[in-house]
Amino acid sequence: MRHKVNNIINVDPLSQIILPATKQVASKTLFGMNNKIFKRALFLFLSFCSWLHADPIDLTNPFNLLNQQRLAGEFLGYRPKAETNGIVLSLQSVSDLLGNTRGGEMQGGTYSGLLNLGLAIDLQKAIGWEGASFKNTWLWLYGNDVSSKFIGNSLTASSIAGQPAFRCYELWLQQNLLHDAISLRGGLIPVDTEFMVSDTANLFVNSTFGPPPVFTMNMPNGGPTYPMATPGLRLALQPTSWLTLRSAFTQGNPFSQWDNKYGFDLNFGQAGGLLNINEAEADWCKDTSSKGLPGYAKAGFWFQTGQGPQGGEEQFNFGSPSSSAYNNGFYGIIDQKLSVVQEKATVSSDKNVVAGKDPAASPASQTASCICSPKGLSSFARIGFSPDQSSIVGFYTDMGLTYTGLIPTRDADKLGVAFGYAQMGCQCRQSFQDNGASGSGFESVAELTYSMRLAPAIAIQPDLQYIMHPGGTQQNGNALVVGMRAVVDF
Repeated sequence: MRHKVNNIINVDPLSQIILPATKQVASKTLFGMNNKIFKRALFLFLSFCSWLHADPIDLTNPFNLLNQQRLAGEFLGYRPKAETNGIVLSLQSVSDLLGNTRGGEMQGGTYSGLLNLGLAIDLQKAIGWEGASFKNTWLWLYGNDVSSKFIGNSLTASSIAGQPAFRCYELWLQQNLLHDAISLRGGLIPVDTEFMVSDTANLFVNSTFGPPPVFTMNMPNGGPTYPMATPGLRLALQPTSWLTLRSAFTQGNPFSQWDNKYGFDLNFGQAGGLLNINEAEADWCKDTSSKGLPGYAKAGFWFQTGQGPQGGEEQFNFGSPSSSAYNNGFYGIIDQKLSVVQEKATVSSDKNVVAGKDPAASPASQTASCICSPKGLSSFARIGFSPDQSSIVGFYTDMGLTYTGLIPTRDADKLGVAFGYAQMGCQCRQSFQDNGASGSGFESVAELTYSMRLAPAIAIQPDLQYIMHPGGTQQNGNALVVGMRAVVDF
């Protein structure tokens, strides 16, 4: 599939410990009976799963490091001062420890890491430039990809894995006009920050629940999606409070992650090509005063032109092509809240409270009211198709459910289950069959995950994936992937 999330850097010391030099050594190292590292990882995984019913960490000390909303704190007060002036610095670490326990090409596990460094500036607050903003994001990818090393599948198990590099992901300037009714953005733009994605689907570890494979596996080198970006312009219009229209024109081919290591390989000629993607988003009941449940729907289409395969080269893999002369497609998304937990809160209307007196002295002044909490059940469903005969993926669909706060006292935890299905295009399937690949037709994945918020800035996420028809064929058995994701906000 695309390498939206599948590349990494072997500079990280943890990857030196966990990652083997060869596949055979990896299999023995991570899943051999004598391996201490894998046993420890498995022990931690089981320990966290058994700890789900435990209460959150009691952080009674206000100076406890884990009390921080961001682990690095306020930098002696400079951070909130900068944010008051419109300057926001962000640093987030995401780590995936995933192992293929059966099926696929062979058994083994890998560690994938991502360090996301971002700078966002509200130029109106910073220098008085009304409606203007700036953003620059850099990604440090390290480690290895369990899908390419051990599974051989296209719907990659880790959404952060990629070719090891320190790469620019976003570098753009945005100007909003008419009270944000018009927004124009230009620079290095990844389209998957706004287009094609579902907020509810962001919980899941498998990359298929990010930008859909019907786009990434048909675009040359995955198109301008994580971890790649290309130069372009994005126009957004908001004619009403509930409707947003978006359109972007960008370079269609970001080139391979091996060749374009830093994200600045710009090409405005035929080799770079052109991508135009358009999307309409309608939302409802987003105000807290609304009686219904909030949700939104998206519908969009794209077309891409560029330089096709040269010298008679022909694609024979279920993944993103290195070049594409033309591709187009359509998609639809629904993201809907299905239930919201109503919690009772005591609100005092007594004047004694205003005067600083104890409201308990006048219980009649206290009234109970219901408020909406983040807890509840959310859902998403997406569908897309690419009618071109040369499309690698002709049809794609996925759907899923997440529940926030399922276990009492753990209001920020999230439980999720999702399923994705990618069907080969006609020419791709015929090419596989002509080359003797058995059972060619589709690849699908089912995922069960649970995100535990250990502290405001730390989350641990045990994860289970079952991958059917890895690589779109039945040449290798269905794969069972077990692992864990860790997220730390600095």
